[in-house]
Amino acid sequence: MYTKSMLWVSFVTLYVARTAWGEGTEVSRQGWTQSYAAGYTDAGGVRAGGSEIMHLVAHKGKLYAFNGFWKDRNFGKHSAQVLRLDSPHGKWQVDLETTAAALGYERGRIAHMKGNILKSVTFKTDKIGKPVDVTMLVAASWAFDNSEAGHHAVSVFVRNDAVGTWQHTLLLEGPRDMKLPSGEVRKVRRVPRDIEVYRDPETGVDRIFMLVGDLGILSGAYDARARAIEWDSQPEYPANGEVLPARPLGIAKANGRLYFSVGGKLFVRCNGRQPTWTPAYTVSGQGVNTDLGGIRGLSTIDNPNGPGESLIFVWTPRGRSPGQIKRLDGPNLEEADETTLRELYNRHTPHAGTTSTGSLGGYNQFVPVTDPRTGKTVHLVGYEQTIHPSDSPVAWHRYYKGAMYGVRFDAETYSSHSVNGPWDSSKPVLVAARTFALSPFPGEKGTIYIGGHDANFHESTDMAWIFKAQLGTVLGAD
Repeated sequence: MYTKSMLWVSFVTLYVARTAWGEGTEVSRQGWTQSYAAGYTDAGGVRAGGSEIMHLVAHKGKLYAFNGFWKDRNFGKHSAQVLRLDSPHGKWQVDLETTAAALGYERGRIAHMKGNILKSVTFKTDKIGKPVDVTMLVAASWAFDNSEAGHHAVSVFVRNDAVGTWQHTLLLEGPRDMKLPSGEVRKVRRVPRDIEVYRDPETGVDRIFMLVGDLGILSGAYDARARAIEWDSQPEYPANGEVLPARPLGIAKANGRLYFSVGGKLFVRCNGRQPTWTPAYTVSGQGVNTDLGGIRGLSTIDNPNGPGESLIFVWTPRGRSPGQIKRLDGPNLEEADETTLRELYNRHTPHAGTTSTGSLGGYNQFVPVTDPRTGKTVHLVGYEQTIHPSDSPVAWHRYYKGAMYGVRFDAETYSSHSVNGPWDSSKPVLVAARTFALSPFPGEKGTIYIGGHDANFHESTDMAWIFKAQLGTVLGAD
């Protein structure tokens, strides 16, 4: 039974927590704090919104997020935004607005529905191999222009941290309906997905590689004189005007080599001044629904069965997939199955009576964090979950209203949890955990930020969210 003094201590604790994080900020009993809830005017007079948080990244002592406006009623008035958090007690500000007016774009009505890439990258050489030490925040998005029939491009934004502005470049501009060398006319998606800096061991040059949708993989390098990335005019692969059968979804370095995924295949780079790409691995069996992707969340981990590194990913060939987590060990890419997202939900379901009917995960990478209890590296992977019964009070259009994520302790040991604890009617609808970032702030050691939502073709105005918690809470130790 509570005494009066115990009740007073509880009241003061709750008051201090609410006061520290600002009026109206939700502080959960389970140790979670909501850091961002879309739909307010920031200090600069810009509306901070979004239906989804696509990426979170720490960069030079601050935290950045890239949102999206898919199925958001404010899309058009606003376009994908990079948000910035300067301190743990501050409020997220719009650092980059990508509307035509904000960018000074005068050719038409350019728009960016989603923030497809946000990453802090470092170059240790320039384009001729001269040593440099340059770290840049790079964002990218699919750009389309409604004023020019079918006009599409890849927008790349690079932040100038000295003055707080962004440089905007349009790459691979062209019509949506593209005529291939075979004469076939095909709708081409210029939707960027991921970037990676990789040193070509033959040339000794750090090159940046960006997945650019059906057009393949585009390469560039740092130009020290211009202090900017110099991108190639055409994709490195495929060449000669060809396109890929689907959009590539993952890129990773392992055992000194560079890989990217498209559908159910992995390709590896053969390095040198005239590089080529060759098939390295194919998932056997089923065909792929390319709207979902196939190999998702391609990441690098330590090889549990020998020296070197392994690649790990979520295999999602079609809707209502179990979300098989697969691993490829060592230079020979020896295949192993670990578990499924469906099994994780069913084994660790936050709501008795609901079961998995399909799992979609690997929105970005398997994120490494250090378990404070053991000092060992574990990995986080976010996912969304369709559930049965679909009319359950915890379902949003068949999707679980909470945001699930798995914790990989090792190849045989996983747990699964919900952001902000199991969902109930007092909590916001979250649906999908897309992205994770450790806090860069000195006073928040061991705090991790998680962002997400997935519109799934349903109206999702101002449903973008970011929560944070201590690692002990995230890993289920508290």
